[in-house]
Amino acid sequence: MDKMLKESVAALFCYVIKLDDKDLELERPLFARYMEQDFDLSEEESLALFDEVIEKEYNIDTQIAMIANGLTNETYKKMSVLKQLNHIIIRSKLEDDDYNLFDKVKKAFFPTE
Repeated sequence: MDKMLKESVAALFCYVIKLDDKDLELERPLFARYMEQDFDLSEEESLALFDEVIEKEYNIDTQIAMIANGLTNETYKKMSVLKQLNHIIIRSKLEDDDYNLFDKVKKAFFPTE
């Protein structure tokens, strides 16, 4: 999987982590485990990506579109991203904005005709 797609997924997850002011030290190992499992990154690579991406600002709509395009024929990976996104969201106080974002991602991944 190309670096740009991995960075877009990381940007999406980090956006949600920052949105809810989560404890970054608690989120780093979970982020790393997911990136290792589904994106074939080593723990070291995953943590370096987390540290790089968490400091940046991204246009989240652009990142969502890049992920959707990059995973066009990869339903399992899209579902895996949604599952992990949901996991990150429910680890904190739930806000309507959190699930509005989840719905936005879901619609981008699986648009209805």
